[in-house]
Amino acid sequence: MASFRHAVGALASVLALAGPSLADLVLYNQANEFTTLAEASNGFAHQTFRSSDIVAPILNINSLNRHGLDDAPYIFLGTVYGQMRAGPMILDARDFSLVYADQHYDNSYCSNVQMFNGSRHLVFWEGVHNRGHANGYGLVYDENYNLVFNVTAQGLGGALADMHEVQLTSNGTIIFSAYWTIPYDCTIMGGQADAMLMDSGFQEVDPVTNKILFQWAASQYFSLEDTHARYTEGFGVKEGSGFDFFHINSVEKTEDGNYLISSRHTSTIALIDGTNGHPIWILGGRRNQFRDLSGGRATNFGWQHDARFYKNQSHITMFDNHGEHTGYCDGPCRSRGLHLAINTTDMTVRVVHEYYHPSGIDSGAMGGMQTLESGNVIVGWGYTPSFVEYAPNGTVVMSVQRGKLGEGFQADMFAYRAHKGHWTGRPSWLPSAAVDAPHRTTENATVYLSWNGATDIASWAVLASPYANRLSGFDNLVALANKTGFETQIFLGNRTSYRYMGAAALDKNGAIMGSTFVIDMQNGQPVLMPSSIASVWPEAEPIISNKFGILMIVGCVVSMGLFLGRFFSRRLHWTTNYETTKYERIESEERRIE
Repeated sequence: MASFRHAVGALASVLALAGPSLADLVLYNQANEFTTLAEASNGFAHQTFRSSDIVAPILNINSLNRHGLDDAPYIFLGTVYGQMRAGPMILDARDFSLVYADQHYDNSYCSNVQMFNGSRHLVFWEGVHNRGHANGYGLVYDENYNLVFNVTAQGLGGALADMHEVQLTSNGTIIFSAYWTIPYDCTIMGGQADAMLMDSGFQEVDPVTNKILFQWAASQYFSLEDTHARYTEGFGVKEGSGFDFFHINSVEKTEDGNYLISSRHTSTIALIDGTNGHPIWILGGRRNQFRDLSGGRATNFGWQHDARFYKNQSHITMFDNHGEHTGYCDGPCRSRGLHLAINTTDMTVRVVHEYYHPSGIDSGAMGGMQTLESGNVIVGWGYTPSFVEYAPNGTVVMSVQRGKLGEGFQADMFAYRAHKGHWTGRPSWLPSAAVDAPHRTTENATVYLSWNGATDIASWAVLASPYANRLSGFDNLVALANKTGFETQIFLGNRTSYRYMGAAALDKNGAIMGSTFVIDMQNGQPVLMPSSIASVWPEAEPIISNKFGILMIVGCVVSMGLFLGRFFSRRLHWTTNYETTKYERIESEERRIE
């Protein structure tokens, strides 16, 4: 028992060396300050870090009721950050700090977690974005951030997978949307008999072989008479393109092998037969087959996105743009998350719930809606750069913005789809460290620590030594601090003066998850060797495994945190001066995923 008390006392003294650290910057109900920050940052309010070259958004939380939130711990976005900085992004749903970002793509959409063979996978699209559609690849990564599948379209005259949909199915296949041009008689629209049509549809492939298992083209089952699109350049009528009469924007395969699709330009949701491609039924648009039990509100959706079945195909959810206007509503708001109940025997449909933006805003493009396990829903507001979570009764429990609201379309600032879910990120790369060392040693140095993509870090241990190859064990421990946000900042104080330091990420049980390279405090550069920290606890009796010890440590941490919070100033390295050089492609070790 004496040795245990000694260890706890020693640990308390170590904790005393660690100054307070600061989580990622998040604004709470500070719309004016956020707008000022965004305007000073070319529209993109952002922050940077010392230990990583990742650029993270600064979010403004307009409202938050933590007790009403769904308990899924992470938010997933496929986001564009600016010139040559796009990629999937994972946020911690508890404090909105960044967890993971891979920013070396030109464009990225549809980032979410999907199941494949019983395991979670991160799925997203990347590629080149044209007006209204795109050419690229559907990528699937495991929880170690290893690339598992890379799929794209075939046999479509060079067209690749489109950005609107990438979906893993329960039978081990992948579905993605696609757009391609074909010759077509467009005289009914005022065009030429030999005009070009931008056809759209989807392919289902075996991800291992990329073999096409099923494909579908809108032009074979819908006509130009079904469209609400105008025969203008804005809808693709120009050289090198074609009239985008259908504009598929979501596909979902059902358990019985059919496909639920959404067409923006015909304002229809349709169930496609998985054997012959014919529509089994059509909801909405000019060919609507359902009787509206809600006075027209169930079938008058338009320009919609992200149609999904719910409750064994008896319900459908979607984001109803309900027009092309983006900005503050110029009358009653029209854009909404829409939950419908359908009866395909009686061919009736009714509104179950409508979800409007709490700030009174419409969104003319993009958008999505996800129903969560708790019954909450999260809505991405597309061209309006905001995502909102609602309780089952429609009460707003979270409203977040990542760009200025009510401004119309803002390049790169949107929230096409936002998803919440579970994820256990175990990166194959090492944690990252950076230092400010005014004395070129650990004396009064500040350490910055992060591990892009790691989800289970509870705390960081900092070890130091006069020797680069002797950084392992309790004797070298100089600081221990709780993880805060993406980057944890630790002030070491003046009790030690060593040349070399390394840090280890610890889980909630105190086990080492991974360690940084050794850092030479004289120049702040990593020594080309990992710190290989094996333990940070006393060998005789690892106090973290003792319940009583845990309580004592927690007490020490809380007490020291309250005490030290009065003496150390918080520091955050972020900037609003976003130079072009910030947009250079990232090739750092931590995100070099081939």
